[in-house]
Amino acid sequence: MSRFRELGQACDVEMPLTLGVKTLQDCRRVQHRIQAIRMGGSICHPDAIRTTLDIDDELMRTLLDRLPGRSKTDAIEHAIEAFLADDAVGRLRGMAGTMEIADLSHELRTLDRTT
Repeated sequence: MSRFRELGQACDVEMPLTLGVKTLQDCRRVQHRIQAIRMGGSICHPDAIRTTLDIDDELMRTLLDRLPGRSKTDAIEHAIEAFLADDAVGRLRGMAGTMEIADLSHELRTLDRTT
């Protein structure tokens, strides 16, 4: 039994050579795509979500001007990360005063001075 036939049986892909399969990982990737197509769904990439966005040209130009040398993908990822970080800070600030925290600084300083 050839290596490619073994790969085909290991992940249920027929004719792996015609699909450009050289490793078991390639074989599983092809299997995943075939299953997605059979189910009428979109193909999902495990490390990223591919999507099409309709972004205002001026907004995109402004973003790329502020992040020179970055690709559109990197710039958008950076903008999303910055938004999420800012949102997290805002949520934490919004929680200010909602829980009581005991001030132990005096006791801790006393312990530090005696040890």
